[in-house]
Amino acid sequence: MSERTGAGRPRALDPEPPTRARRLLNQLLPPPGPQRALVGSVLVVTVGGGILLGSSTLYLTRIVGMSAVEVGLALTVGAAAGLVAGPLVGHVADRRGPKQVHIGVMLCGAAATAGFVVARTFWALALVSLLTALVGAAGSASRAPLIRALAGDRSTWFLSYQRAVTNVGVMAGILIATIGIQLDTGPVYVALILSSAFTFLLACAILTRLPHVDPLPVEPAQRRWVALTDRPYLAVALVNGLISVHLAIPAFALPLWIVDSTTVPRAAITAVFILNGALVVGLQVRLSRGVVDPRSAGRRMRWAGLALLVASALIGATATLPTWPAVVVLLVAVVSYTFGELWHAAASFELAFSLAQPHAQGQYAGIFGLGQGAANAAGPAILAAVCLEQGLPGWLVLGGVLAAVCLPMPAIVRWASPGA
Repeated sequence: MSERTGAGRPRALDPEPPTRARRLLNQLLPPPGPQRALVGSVLVVTVGGGILLGSSTLYLTRIVGMSAVEVGLALTVGAAAGLVAGPLVGHVADRRGPKQVHIGVMLCGAAATAGFVVARTFWALALVSLLTALVGAAGSASRAPLIRALAGDRSTWFLSYQRAVTNVGVMAGILIATIGIQLDTGPVYVALILSSAFTFLLACAILTRLPHVDPLPVEPAQRRWVALTDRPYLAVALVNGLISVHLAIPAFALPLWIVDSTTVPRAAITAVFILNGALVVGLQVRLSRGVVDPRSAGRRMRWAGLALLVASALIGATATLPTWPAVVVLLVAVVSYTFGELWHAAASFELAFSLAQPHAQGQYAGIFGLGQGAANAAGPAILAAVCLEQGLPGWLVLGGVLAAVCLPMPAIVRWASPGA
């Protein structure tokens, strides 16, 4: 559409200015294009993950009839075995092109998730758990070269944004599962699990919109499994894995501690989840802004250790306090813990990417994920033995160890990156 100027020449109308809602949306989302599409694929998959998290255990125990012990052990065995997929699939993504490999992983995710519907025995469930764990490790490793190519110098920002989106997606998925759980019937649980599987197919459709990413060339003299021989990087990954034990605190240790060792009302468990999730969503990107290189990441890791030490001490102290003071101290502890969690996440994102050789980003990401995956598998057992069994002294030991492990990270980073 056009209008006439005074000289009689047509002039295009000025484009309509964006509405406030559109401006806000553009501020909250990555730039239109590949980055937004990649985040969209992550969002739909994590919504599916939340649905599966909120429904699969109840389906297996209430409908299939397996015991909680059987389910927990089968899931743990499968998850531990599935960690090996990360470096292997990451290497394939580096050499064959990450887009095609990542789409293939998402297709496998749809089949693996649907397998929960037909699992009827311990070993069948362990196999399904193994497959889903393989998909999880492979998905992170094959996504890493895509992030390197599409986000470039903003990889840490992009990963922080992705983590915030992941929390939103998981919470939304759990909410959807909660609505379905109220009906508590076999067909409803099956529908929830299949809808979780469908999110992988939806992610595949979104990923097809990404541009092709060529694998980076490798010099003939470079080793095939370079990440496995990079001792400084392995040291960083090991230390990060040790620190990652804290990730089991909010989901595993804290609810049990509140119920069994404090006078805090059980309703506070929900408040803890909401507070932690809201802070992660609202602050993850903001708290990652100062992490711009390995040196700043090493310093931020120290901050994380101190925050986790304070949080651990406060959590342990709630066992000796009356109800309402304990509630206040608990909420302060959750805030301190979340800041430690966010600083640790921002630092680990930067270290995982900036210390890796670009031509083997997927391979390096798979190696880095091994430490975190091992911590996720071992974390509940460690926290149960140290904190839940020993009480306040155990929480102090945990906090002290986490802080001590974080302290040498700047020196390790200087070893891994001499210019840092």
